[in-house]
Amino acid sequence: MTFTVDNATQQFFQESMPVFFEHEVPGTLFAQIVAITGYRGDLSWDDVQTLMDHGWELGAHSYTHSVPLTKADDVTLEMELGAPAAYIYRQTGVYPTTFASPHGDYDERVLNRVRVYYEAHARGWGNGGVNRFDSTDHYRIHREQVDNTMTVAQACAELEKAGREGYWLVLMWHRVVEEPSYKYENSAEQFEGVISCAAEMRDRGIIRLMNMKEALKYVPHTPK
Repeated sequence: MTFTVDNATQQFFQESMPVFFEHEVPGTLFAQIVAITGYRGDLSWDDVQTLMDHGWELGAHSYTHSVPLTKADDVTLEMELGAPAAYIYRQTGVYPTTFASPHGDYDERVLNRVRVYYEAHARGWGNGGVNRFDSTDHYRIHREQVDNTMTVAQACAELEKAGREGYWLVLMWHRVVEEPSYKYENSAEQFEGVISCAAEMRDRGIIRLMNMKEALKYVPHTPK
């Protein structure tokens, strides 16, 4: 079971990441590198190091997040894919393993270039976030936003099902707010409840919690 976050803001880092840290829940943060500046509102590289110290992986989410990769010319595509890898390695000493296309926008041309720089690619949605151990293409990893209409009990049931049935579930968070108003927002109550539940299930031996890089060591690559 893996949680991913697509949010490179200080607000999420200060208000929501401590919930993961408190429960010792690792995950993968996908960040557009242009937003890691240390300026007010943005993550800093010191924040990234704190994430890594807590078992988190920094995955690449393009350089700017503003260019549809399927529409980008060859030069722009190389910058959006290659610059994040260079920045992450230069700043952390760790070469990134995973990439997530902004807005879930990719095609075979994009994937062919992603393979040059990264060992895996995460989709923006699909298949309920379910990845089977006998049929997972590491360049088409399913993720799914946590449904903000679910109760905590319903979300926990999905986590338990993954553990009982033995598949890799990858769930995604974007924004945590008091009152969600659209799909990519979740309430603080739901967020905290789901993370607490995941930690409890880990402690009971029902699920294993890993960042995406670690999980890929156990999930066989089945190219499509």
